[in-house]
Amino acid sequence: MPLHAIRALTRRLTLICLTIGLAISGHTLQAADQVLSIDSFVPHISTVPANRDQPVGLHLRERVLESVKHAGVAGKPAPVVLFVHGGFSPAIVAYDLDYKNFSWMEYLAKAGFDVFAMTHTAYGYSPKPYMDDPCNVDPKQQAILIPHVLKAPCAPRYPFKLVSSQSEWDEVAAVVKHITTTRGVAKVSLIGWSTGTPRIGGFAAQHPELVDKIVYLAPAPFFENDNPPAAYPEAGAPVLLQTRERLEKDRWLADVKCDDQIDDPAIGDVMWRELMKVEGAGANWIPGGVMRAPNRMNYGWRKTVPQIKAPVLILLGEFDNFERRHDAWRALTVKHKAFLKIACGSHYLQYERQRTVVHAASKEWLLHGTVNGKSEGYYAADRSGTIR
Repeated sequence: MPLHAIRALTRRLTLICLTIGLAISGHTLQAADQVLSIDSFVPHISTVPANRDQPVGLHLRERVLESVKHAGVAGKPAPVVLFVHGGFSPAIVAYDLDYKNFSWMEYLAKAGFDVFAMTHTAYGYSPKPYMDDPCNVDPKQQAILIPHVLKAPCAPRYPFKLVSSQSEWDEVAAVVKHITTTRGVAKVSLIGWSTGTPRIGGFAAQHPELVDKIVYLAPAPFFENDNPPAAYPEAGAPVLLQTRERLEKDRWLADVKCDDQIDDPAIGDVMWRELMKVEGAGANWIPGGVMRAPNRMNYGWRKTVPQIKAPVLILLGEFDNFERRHDAWRALTVKHKAFLKIACGSHYLQYERQRTVVHAASKEWLLHGTVNGKSEGYYAADRSGTIR
């Protein structure tokens, strides 16, 4: 497809999503200075092996006060924050859950930031090459789909892992460059959760001139092998699955150890419902649906952390595999860094009572580069949220 056609298609997609986004939040436009929700697609020439060199659109959501939006148009841009999601949850569910005060994006937008969240290839509304074929699910997980969309195991028709660390760094770069160009800013701040931390870490190491500050929530442990695969793409299957039972019982509730850790008993239902809204085919593969994620070629996390130059805040719940997730903290060489251990917190802190600590600490860091007024150090938030 010629470049001018790609740009025209992207403009049409952006206009459609902008219209949808404004329609969704249209009631807010009639009130004074409300938070807008705007969806668009960022044009990108894919470096994912499955659709390499093809034009794609990466889903991007913006949350911003109407007054901040108008000021930006007038040449007075606000500080920009970009959220990058983790391994299984698309960004708009991880960071912009439309339920009570659970939206981290909305919280920062109300603080005056122009807030974005991108969705990588294989998630949400972004491209999902080869992922709609249940035979492309990892053979070790195909039993989940039997006897529903599969009658028996089948060999992957695309026998490779789907995405790589480099292809995801390329996608972050495309989105950041789009934002800096369209918003007239020189740098953005980055927030990543779980697998989102090596995604933004690798980008920050490669493009220090574009990064203001960084917030890591529950940083991923270092990969066992930090080198790119010898054969690229690496043999395997493109799709991994996560059932609701595995998400809640094995990965979340097993680390809920305080009586009031989850303050809203409906949050599990809300989160899964929103995940299934953006899931696509997997929502219909089994009763209740299943989440899909790409099988990734992970590398470079150990090597890139010491190269990061931007100030870094690490947030980590006390019950979230606490010792292993210190890898990034120990490897950081930048002097301007802080660590905040949060009591009664699991890997899913943004859905728990202590999300208010996460929200407030990230705001202070992004505004001032401090935790509790200090620019460096190791801190703890107790059960009441008091930081010492």
